[in-house]
Amino acid sequence: MAILKKKKKEPLGELRMDSTADVAFLLLIFFIVTTIFAAEQGLTLVLPGKQKDTTDIAKVKQSNIATLYVNENNFVTLDRRSIEINHIKQAISDRLLSNPKLVVVLKIHPDADYGMMVACLDELRLANANKVSLKTAKS
Repeated sequence: MAILKKKKKEPLGELRMDSTADVAFLLLIFFIVTTIFAAEQGLTLVLPGKQKDTTDIAKVKQSNIATLYVNENNFVTLDRRSIEINHIKQAISDRLLSNPKLVVVLKIHPDADYGMMVACLDELRLANANKVSLKTAKS
């Protein structure tokens, strides 16, 4: 009769989990420190402070004012004449050549797209219109 020998169970390899949390936190700190956060660039507008006295407000002749209006349907007019966005630069440049004292009043309807205001400001900047007044049109 054969004698059956009991095989000794070999101990299974153990994984030590003591430092797992430490490694996880070190990885977390590493990725937080090395991540580059992109800072969004916005519009740089210098807005005037609140004026208590209205005597400092400059009076501008009507002949020196060009009114650029964007209505609620994003329809653009320059001095009550319709104009395409890509024609604003040329129109304002021509007006500035004939009248260097020109002030552009940009009136935006509250329901107009923000992108339209940015596009108009870009066109005015390209036309070298340095005297720009922003105004919100009444709805």
